[in-house]
Amino acid sequence: MVLFRKSYPGFCLLIFFVSLSSCSVEKNTNLSRFYHNLTSHYNIYFNGKESYMKGMERISASNTDDYTVIMPLFEFSNPDAIRSASSDMDRAMQKASKVISLHSMTAKPEKKANKSLSEREKELYDKNDYNNWVDDSYLLLGKAQFMKHDFENARVTFLHNIRESDSRLIRIESQVWLARSVAALNNYIEALRLLTEIENQEMPDLLRAELLLSRADIYIKEERYDEATFPLDQALELMKGNSPKNRYTYILARLYEETGNSVKAGSTYREVLKLSPPYELEFNARINQAGVFDVESGDINEIEKELKRLLKDIKNREYQDQIYYALGNLAMREGNVDKAIEYIQLSAAVSSSNMNQKGRSYLMLAEHFFGEKEYLKSQVYYDSTVSFLESSYPGYKEINETALDLKSLAENLNTIEHQDSLRYVASLPEAQQQALINGIIRKLEEQERLAEADMDDRYNMGQFYENQRRFRDNVDQSGKWYFYNQAALTFGRTEFRNRWGQRKLEDNWRRRNKARINGINLTEEGELMQADSVPVLLDKKSPEYYLKDLPLNDSLLAVSDERIAASLFNAGRIFDEKFNNREKSNELYNELISRYPDNILVAQALFNLYNLNKNSEPALAERNKELLLTSFPDSEFAKIVANPDYYTVLQQEKVAEEKLYDRAYNSWLNENHSSAVELCEEGMAKYPDGEWISKFHLLRAYSMARLVDERTLKEELQLIVKLFPATEEAARASELIAHINSEIPELKVEEEKEIAEEIYSTELSGPHYFVVIIKNNKLDVNRLTFDVINFNIDTYTDKNYSTRGELVNDEYIMISVRTLEDEFVAAEYYNNFDYSGILKNTGSAEIMIFTITEANMETFLKDKDPDRYNFFFENHYLNPEE
Repeated sequence: MVLFRKSYPGFCLLIFFVSLSSCSVEKNTNLSRFYHNLTSHYNIYFNGKESYMKGMERISASNTDDYTVIMPLFEFSNPDAIRSASSDMDRAMQKASKVISLHSMTAKPEKKANKSLSEREKELYDKNDYNNWVDDSYLLLGKAQFMKHDFENARVTFLHNIRESDSRLIRIESQVWLARSVAALNNYIEALRLLTEIENQEMPDLLRAELLLSRADIYIKEERYDEATFPLDQALELMKGNSPKNRYTYILARLYEETGNSVKAGSTYREVLKLSPPYELEFNARINQAGVFDVESGDINEIEKELKRLLKDIKNREYQDQIYYALGNLAMREGNVDKAIEYIQLSAAVSSSNMNQKGRSYLMLAEHFFGEKEYLKSQVYYDSTVSFLESSYPGYKEINETALDLKSLAENLNTIEHQDSLRYVASLPEAQQQALINGIIRKLEEQERLAEADMDDRYNMGQFYENQRRFRDNVDQSGKWYFYNQAALTFGRTEFRNRWGQRKLEDNWRRRNKARINGINLTEEGELMQADSVPVLLDKKSPEYYLKDLPLNDSLLAVSDERIAASLFNAGRIFDEKFNNREKSNELYNELISRYPDNILVAQALFNLYNLNKNSEPALAERNKELLLTSFPDSEFAKIVANPDYYTVLQQEKVAEEKLYDRAYNSWLNENHSSAVELCEEGMAKYPDGEWISKFHLLRAYSMARLVDERTLKEELQLIVKLFPATEEAARASELIAHINSEIPELKVEEEKEIAEEIYSTELSGPHYFVVIIKNNKLDVNRLTFDVINFNIDTYTDKNYSTRGELVNDEYIMISVRTLEDEFVAAEYYNNFDYSGILKNTGSAEIMIFTITEANMETFLKDKDPDRYNFFFENHYLNPEE
């Protein structure tokens, strides 16, 4: 008995290992099935699912909803929230994969010989996998992949589970998730098909709710909001518990609101409040409930009191922008426009972190003023709208397009007003001009004085509050952050005031003058510097500031005329094409015609007026047509009006031109080069302004390649580059020129010599520069310049030569020495300059030296091609007799 007790643990261990050996996945027995199911469920799968659920909790906690738009139905649609659960999903995937790889049992159980199988045994024998947790693990793996936004692999995983799972409900759930994965890949048609395929099957209420939510989610993504309400409403009826329902109920209310069903929206928002939602959701439900309130049948005072009560509640401080917006919306619907505008402006002003809400507030103002045809006011608010709204905001593209159109309109209208004002002032006698300008300056000084007084008041008020804050216990005087350290804060403010004075909180506060001038830079002293380094003081309190743009001579008046004419035309076109405002378009086009009847834009303005009025006011359209035909008979617009088939004729010409080119191209393909040249020349003669003209030229050059020498071919290619710059044909011609240059470099040399002779002057007397070119942009410019300066000090001690070094076009270093008295002194300097001994550490860099006149130096600084000038230098300085 004692011997048995001592050997019992070892005996149990032996039994365990014998049992374990019989539990291989390759051997399908009751014991092996029991072992692998038990191990998979309570060890690996359980831990994987726990990680998945923990990840879903992190996603919910990390998700931040934007209540200014219709929220995504599922919190896991937010990529930022998904990132917080990445490690949890990785662990869930690891555990699910472990169950699948180590515990999947696909081997069939052994059949007993000469014995027919019962129905239960047949069902067992027909299973795809004998571990009941493998298909659950596939489902878990697919969900975790989905949460990682690995939608393609999730799709493959769910598809496998649908084909292989022995559980009907797991196959249904996998297909719901497969539809979600396909929808995430933007294939909404296939996703809806997958859901329709299983919607008539029996399933638990919660699984059917998930199916209905998936369908609603797809409709929302497609902005089919009316269709989304039905499946979402059905899903809510099947769900239990307030926590998941409150978010979906709120979204349902938003869908009703978006589709104009205010009654259903209001009642659904009330349902949200009954579900005891989180405060932010409750608050937005109350705010939106006010937005759908029926101002005609309900008590508007009650809803306004409720909003103002919310406004006073301290915990709603961060939501004041939304409350003001709701009040403004309510006032606008009531018809109290002034009050509405005041509330919406307050909404935009108090909004700080919620940029989308600020954008919505500006958008409401922008749309109001646009509807009132106050386009310049609307433009300002549209400009602010696109600055604050996120690009993902619904309709952002259309909002941005309207903003750009309004900006263009405002620029043109402002140009007209500005130029007319300048012309008016320019027409006044000088004494009246001075009086007008002095009045503007006095007004500006008064505004500055009032602003400074206002700043004093604000500063004193700030000092009061600052002193109050010093006694608050919640301010940490020893805080490390500057703005929590009261001593540092006070010292910094004092130092700022001593150095800069009282400055308004605004952009570019350091500048004395905020004028923005193209091509002018600000110096440290506050002066404005032009490109030629001549200081230009632009003080708004100086009369010269207002006189500088006045059109005081004929040429400036002509420029002003062109600006006004172009702006009248552009503004008229925008009103017609963008805003469908026929009245304003007519007005501006007619002003252009009456003020500038000979302007080149008048023909098109008359043509536009004809089209603008031919349906609504045919008599007016006919007058414009006659004026166009008599005043501009040769214009294309007159031809279009006179001949309704003009476009047809043009199209026929284009077809004929293209066919002719095809014939020429086929001749070239068949190596009939002479015929190709002839056909190209025919096309060039017939269609000099046609769409294919550059192609005719290039094909002619290709065809000439076999018929002429390289020099002639190169000249033809250079003509293409000159005639059709910035075209594909010019690019191809340039490539061929480069190829010819590489194959026959002497042609390039001859061309460069000819160009040099054309651009450089042969008058070589007078002051000269000496120039060193080092073709290595990696060398030290300052070191090399210092080497030349040392040479000058050692060799020309009695001369005051100026030396300058610079990197040109990031290609080569240029060091110039000036001023050498004449060409003879320059020649002597050239002969004395042994660059191999003077310039240090240049390695194998190519070095070039030459002398050049001051006039030719100006040309060289524009041309920036030292090789080209060197040809000229060798021909006229080194080998003049040749």
